[in-house]
Amino acid sequence: MEAKGKSNLYLYLALVCFVGILAIFVVDGYLGIYDTLYITVQEHEQVIEPDYWQQSWVKESGYTTGTRKGEPVYFRYKIENRSFSTYLSNVEASVWKGGKKILQMLDEDVQLAPFEDVTLDWTLRVEDLEKAGFWAGEYGEYTVRIELGQVERKIILSYYPEVPGYLEKIPPQPVPVPEPSR
Repeated sequence: MEAKGKSNLYLYLALVCFVGILAIFVVDGYLGIYDTLYITVQEHEQVIEPDYWQQSWVKESGYTTGTRKGEPVYFRYKIENRSFSTYLSNVEASVWKGGKKILQMLDEDVQLAPFEDVTLDWTLRVEDLEKAGFWAGEYGEYTVRIELGQVERKIILSYYPEVPGYLEKIPPQPVPVPEPSR
């Protein structure tokens, strides 16, 4: 009889260890500070998830996107505090050209209670670049840097020219006319 009770004890210990290991993976994968960036160009929203930034080639080169000359670029930056303590940090967003900061778009202190999030919005307009004296005319490439404490995110933003007469070069397609039924 005692052998059966002892084997159940080992089974319970194994189950407790298994549940503990699962709990560690769940807690480790969920807890922390997470940031998600939403970029809207030409009415197309691009979502950059937190795990995207962990890739080695992204850390060096950043995220690349582009838009037509003159189009504004909308940014939405969501910061989530998935921890049991309050998170306090400064968030900066700036535009760089040739290794020099040319425009400060955002500089804000953020304080997040445990399991709280905040979303920050800002817009980059061509007029802002022109005021800074750095509009490249027909084509330009800029680096948008977002700094959250010690973390830096880089977005390479390219402006490309509109091709005049592009839509006029596409021949109109004939519209099929349904035949009348008899």
